[in-house]
Amino acid sequence: MQGKLQKRRGFTLIELIISMSLMVITSGILASIIAINFDILEEVSERKKLVTRGMLAVNLFQREFGMLTDSTNISYANSQQFKFNDKYGNTWEYKVTSSNFTRQEVGAGSAQTLASPVINADTKFKYYDGSNTELTSFPLSATNLKLVRLVKLVLVMDDGANGVSLMSIVYPENMKIYNH
Repeated sequence: MQGKLQKRRGFTLIELIISMSLMVITSGILASIIAINFDILEEVSERKKLVTRGMLAVNLFQREFGMLTDSTNISYANSQQFKFNDKYGNTWEYKVTSSNFTRQEVGAGSAQTLASPVINADTKFKYYDGSNTELTSFPLSATNLKLVRLVKLVLVMDDGANGVSLMSIVYPENMKIYNH
């Protein structure tokens, strides 16, 4: 009878300490994995917000530049600044300044920041004529301004690493260039 009692004794103190230590170690590993995943999730969320802001800026530029009726309505163009009049007579100025991409309706208030932070050196406007030849002598001369048929906006959002590049290629629909 005494042999049966010894088999039912339970766990020793050392066994309990070892099992609790293993549980603590396992919990610590799981907690660090969860913390890393939350950090990754936060980085992905911030990058998504950055891209969304950039896409909104690009879409606004596409919409407004699409309302250009004639290339003679372009008043200034270089790699960091673009100014034009739309079909309603509004003058729009898009500009890359320090780490911002801004838009202003000339004569109607101050500039609005559309996208920030941007990588200034990589964010630029590019201009092309009817044969898709890039116009590169900045600022564009009055003769070259009349030749512009396509504007490419390269907007590079600063994500703290390599940058997120967004691009817009706009053929103003009102210029009816597809029919030539």
